[in-house]
Amino acid sequence: MKMVGGKKNYVTSVLIILLVITVIALLDYARTADSASRLAEDKKWLEEKVASLEKEVENRLRIADDLKNENDTLAGNLSTLEDEMAAAQSAVSYQDFLDAMEVVEAYKAAGNIEEVMELIMHQNFIGYGTFDGAGNCPCTITFKYRTHDWNPGVVLDLSEFNVEKRKIVLTYLTVDDLENNYQFVMSKGGGFYDMTEKWRIEEIRLKGKEGKAL
Repeated sequence: MKMVGGKKNYVTSVLIILLVITVIALLDYARTADSASRLAEDKKWLEEKVASLEKEVENRLRIADDLKNENDTLAGNLSTLEDEMAAAQSAVSYQDFLDAMEVVEAYKAAGNIEEVMELIMHQNFIGYGTFDGAGNCPCTITFKYRTHDWNPGVVLDLSEFNVEKRKIVLTYLTVDDLENNYQFVMSKGGGFYDMTEKWRIEEIRLKGKEGKAL
């Protein structure tokens, strides 16, 4: 009887030990599973955070690039403006305006195309032509960039002026029969016969009487 009781106690002890081991194993598994879940969540959070930071860096780089391009454009515009102002201030004086206007007044008073030729800068002048075999005007003056009709007595008074770098642009009104006013682009250079450098007509542009340049 004592042996039976001892054996029973031994079996009970073994069962208790096995139960404790099982409980410990289950608790350890639960802790491991919980840790793995937390690690997975942490990994996902870190991945999202890295992606967010990468996007932010990309946006900042794009903004920095846009700002650099804008700054370069502004610097270029400022440099161009400074050059134009310096050229206008250093190259054109009040006397220059008077001399340029005097050339246009001579153009207005010219009675034939030969007189006009002396007023045009040789560099951009190609030639002139007439509409009839006798050489009578109206005539055409061919510049480097355009052909201009010439007829005496169509140019009236000065309406506005401005400076384009080293050039003076004088806008004159014309008679009602013409659809456009004339813009005389004046530069210093030699003429067709006289190569002395002085103010001459480099080009004649047309400007719509409603203010729209053609």
